[in-house]
Amino acid sequence: MRNLPKIALGAWSWGKGTAGGDQVLKKGLMFCLGGMLMASSVVSAHPIRTPEGNMPMVHWAVLESTPGNMQAMGAIGAKTVGSQTAKEAGTYALYGGIDVKNHDLMRLLEIYESYEAYRIHSTSEAFQEYRAARLPMLKNLRIMEANGIALEQKDSGTATVVYIHRYEVAPEKLAEYQHLATAEAVRAVREDAGVMGMFVTAEHDNPNIIHTMELYRDKAAYEHYRESAKAKEFQSKTAAMFRTAHTVENLPANITLSQKGLKKS
Repeated sequence: MRNLPKIALGAWSWGKGTAGGDQVLKKGLMFCLGGMLMASSVVSAHPIRTPEGNMPMVHWAVLESTPGNMQAMGAIGAKTVGSQTAKEAGTYALYGGIDVKNHDLMRLLEIYESYEAYRIHSTSEAFQEYRAARLPMLKNLRIMEANGIALEQKDSGTATVVYIHRYEVAPEKLAEYQHLATAEAVRAVREDAGVMGMFVTAEHDNPNIIHTMELYRDKAAYEHYRESAKAKEFQSKTAAMFRTAHTVENLPANITLSQKGLKKS
C-alpha cells in the first residue's frame, strides 16, 4: 500500500453543536482517537455501547473549509486538541471522510458515551483554543443529531476506504429496513475480514432519513463485499424501500479503529 501524506485535525464547533476529528490526510484522512492498537493476532467484532449496554450519543458533522484550507485546519487541530481527545474516555470514535469531489468538505461521524462526555470534549481548554484558531479557515459546519441503529466495528485494524450513504426510507418500510440493516451490519463485520466497520444511523428529527458509514480495509475488500452473495441479497431486499439514495465516495483514508466503547461478551 502506498504511503499517504497526513496532517492532523483536531475538534471543531459551530452554532448549536460541536464536532471533532484527529488527523486529516492531504489526499485522505486519518483518525486515531481510540488510543494505541492492542497487539493481538485475533481480530473480533463488537457493537459500540455505553457501559450500561445502551446506544451511545451519535451525531454527524459536515465541515467545509475555505478553499484549500482543510490541511491547515488539521495542522492547527493536531497542535491544540489531538492528544487531549485521545485521552477522553467518553469520546468513543470520530470517523470521517473527505469528499472525493470536494476536498474542502468532510463528513464526520461522532460517537460519545453520553451528553456529558460530549460536553467535556466540547468545553475543554484545548478545544476552545482550536475553535478560536481555526475560525478564519472555517467556511461552514453543519451538525445533525442522530440516533444509532447499528454501530458495529472490529476491535482493531485500519480502514483505507470510506463510503457514506444517505437514504430516504418509505416510512411504512422503516421498521423492516432497520431490522435488515442491523442484521447485515452485524453479519458483515463479523464474517467478512475486510469489512472494518458499519454504522447505521437515523436523523433524530426525521427518523426515516438514514445516514450510514462503511469502512473497508482496502479497495479489494470493498469490491469483495459488494460482490458477495449476502451483500447482494441485502441490497435486493432493501432497494425498493428507498425513496431516494445518495452515495458519497471519499478520498483514500487511513482510519485507525477506536477501541473505546466496545461491548465484549
